[in-house]
Amino acid sequence: MAVLLEFSLFALPFLAYLLWWRVAGRKPGHEPSRRIVVLAAIGVVCGVAGAIYYGLSRSFERGERYVPARIEGGVITPGEGVSR
Repeated sequence: MAVLLEFSLFALPFLAYLLWWRVAGRKPGHEPSRRIVVLAAIGVVCGVAGAIYYGLSRSFERGERYVPARIEGGVITPGEGVSR
């Protein structure tokens, strides 16, 4: 079930483009409206900004090393950064 969900999330942008191409792409000289282009650009900027924020907020301090997740007494302990 999870594989089907992951595949459908992967395929969704391609299917949306195919739908747009089939509906509007057949008309000669037809281009997407300015509103759609602006909204897509805003979405890309928000995605990049979110990725940068997440990367900076989850980074380790200088001198820390990563200790991977492990199982202790039947309980999963998540990975963490510890001082050297």
